[in-house]
Amino acid sequence: MALCSLAVSIFVLELVSAMLDSIGFGAVASVLWDAYCRAVGNQKAAERIELKDGIILLRRDLRAVSSVDEFAKWAKMRRRLDALSAKFERVSSDLAIERTAFELYVNLVLRVVVYGSRAVLNIYNYRTPVFYVPANWFYPALWFLSLPTAPMGSVSVSVWSFACNRVCKRGAAIYSRVLKPVVTAPPSADPASAVLAL
Repeated sequence: MALCSLAVSIFVLELVSAMLDSIGFGAVASVLWDAYCRAVGNQKAAERIELKDGIILLRRDLRAVSSVDEFAKWAKMRRRLDALSAKFERVSSDLAIERTAFELYVNLVLRVVVYGSRAVLNIYNYRTPVFYVPANWFYPALWFLSLPTAPMGSVSVSVWSFACNRVCKRGAAIYSRVLKPVVTAPPSADPASAVLAL
């Protein structure tokens, strides 16, 4: 039973690792950032949304005012728009710095957990066989399957981990090429410039 649970735990760890590699650690960190902002109620994110809405409304009002006929009103609105735009840029920059720091931290923690647990599992079970194979099935490869220090006639943790890693990575590659829907990128990558261009 213990050997079966070792084999399954190694497979699950390699599957999680392959899924994270396929999805991307940055994408997972980005999703966690969005969830964190919703859960905690990030004040800068709320202020940015409020400023964006204010800029959109002020631009709409500014388009309705003639710069020739009502120049004083137009100039006052334009100054207010410039001040809001500058504040929006400042808040967006601060929020981007905060987001980058959060994503780097989450990315680092995810990598340490995945690769660290893989290393601990391999080191802790260094001499433990994952399972035994019949001697007449794989006779020429028995020595290789037991590398580095598992008993002869068994599959070592390192070899099983390597085999699971290759199978999971191939499965993730097939999934990403065949089954994953094609997503096109939005025309503008920077949302701040898209808002200011309105």
